[in-house]
Amino acid sequence: MTMIIYLLAFIFVLSIVVIVHEGGHFVMARLCGVKVTVFSVGFGKKLWSRMDKKGTEWRLCALPLGGYVQMLGDEDAASMKKSDSGLSEEEKKYTFMAQPLYKRALIIFAGPFMNYLFAIVGLALVYMTIGQMHLTTEVGEVIPGSMAEEAGILPGDVIVEINGQKVEDFSDLKRKVVISNFGEVLTVVAERGTERVSFHILPKPVEGEENGVPLLGVRTRPFAEMKKERYNPVVAVGKAVETVYVMTIDTTVYLWQVITGQRSADDMRGPVGIAEASGDAAKAGMLAMFLFLIQVSVGIGFVNLLPIPLLDGGHLAMYAYEAVVRRPMSEALQNALLKVGVVLLLFLFAFTLFKDVPRVAQRMLGL
Repeated sequence: MTMIIYLLAFIFVLSIVVIVHEGGHFVMARLCGVKVTVFSVGFGKKLWSRMDKKGTEWRLCALPLGGYVQMLGDEDAASMKKSDSGLSEEEKKYTFMAQPLYKRALIIFAGPFMNYLFAIVGLALVYMTIGQMHLTTEVGEVIPGSMAEEAGILPGDVIVEINGQKVEDFSDLKRKVVISNFGEVLTVVAERGTERVSFHILPKPVEGEENGVPLLGVRTRPFAEMKKERYNPVVAVGKAVETVYVMTIDTTVYLWQVITGQRSADDMRGPVGIAEASGDAAKAGMLAMFLFLIQVSVGIGFVNLLPIPLLDGGHLAMYAYEAVVRRPMSEALQNALLKVGVVLLLFLFAFTLFKDVPRVAQRMLGL
């Protein structure tokens, strides 16, 4: 039963995020005068389809692990090969290739943009109705042997600043430590009664905590009260934009730390890891599931903006090249880069699978 819940939660999350992403491409393509021939949720055998008045076939397919938008002139679902052969001169006007550079760039950019817009709107609605949740930065426990204990932080201290930046809540405290330059001494300011006390702390990994990520070594109070703060629509949108921006910056810093060897790649998650987290979120309730959906949407938008061939960011990089040199990249070079992109994505898939499967199997099956 648990496995079914995890699988259904994963399919739900992935389907929603894919519909949002591909919906961005679809809407912008139509606005730019490009004919969309197929909008598919899932791959493989068609379970259901319908043709609309504008010639788009809407599909629901058997393998619910993604989706795609296919435009006139695309020879495959991945849009890797394009051709206008067999089309009339009138039909060629409505192909993706026939559009000016800026329209092609807008169509490609609209996918990740819609992922970000979905996240901002979703968070704004949460902040207006339920409120933004804050967990106090009062230290409930200092982990024995940690740098916080060595520096002299005590239970009851309220941490208010790190390196001159205000700390909003405990999750903000945690992220400011994690995204700091590893090996850098942090100046931590805490309120102790009526006094403000400063500490100079070099975060280090704590055994059994956070996969070897350097930490201060403090925990919040057990059963600490979670405060909720509701905002009016304008403030809620601003707070949502800020939250999504912070998520993007944190992901960027994390990738850089992994690439430069400052941090382990153990926290990276592939499809199996996302499925695991989807099930955990579903079991935690509707709000947790919705917030996780927002997190995945931002993640998909971010990844698709990376300048990796085959992804949206790779296409945008090629268009930037075309804009600078005033001519498209040669077909041979494009094909070579696409092959590199395929290899890189397959490597990342295999790497995350290698990390995720043993951990999830041990957790779910006790292997």
